[in-house]
Amino acid sequence: MNTTCIFCLCFSIISMIMDLKWEKVSNVAICIGVAVSLFLCLSGVETKSLPEWFIGLFIPILLLFPLFFCRMLGTGDIKVFMVLGSAMGGKVIIYSIIISFLVGAVIAIPVLLFRCNTKERFVYFFTYLNHVLVTKTFPPYLAPGKHPENIHFTVPVFCSVLLLMLKGEIM
Repeated sequence: MNTTCIFCLCFSIISMIMDLKWEKVSNVAICIGVAVSLFLCLSGVETKSLPEWFIGLFIPILLLFPLFFCRMLGTGDIKVFMVLGSAMGGKVIIYSIIISFLVGAVIAIPVLLFRCNTKERFVYFFTYLNHVLVTKTFPPYLAPGKHPENIHFTVPVFCSVLLLMLKGEIM
């Protein structure tokens, strides 16, 4: 297990714990994560170049901004992906994002089936979609606070890091 693996695993665990406990990942943790990732890049401990570091940092913004714009994903999740991307690199962070959404879908199915009214959630989604199409505005999709249908997205992010580590993709 190399330094990048250890960093990504530790950062994703810390982010997940913060999200589960306080429903947010602190900006201090994000800044420390970016600083450590940059240090690993510049010190030569890892083989990533500075351009690769920047690419990994900015790919999550480019890919996930539409979800943030529609208020379906929070800034904390994007910032966590940015830190992980800066350490993993552009190609691997794309894999991580895809795996996170797949794991999130797997987690969401039992949540929809057992923790909330499935019919009500689908009606809510299609009503929201209709509102967006008719008014051409994007009101917040997620209501703030604890709701039975909300999942903490840092859990699927952690699972994606673990899966990519086991597969040997994080180097």
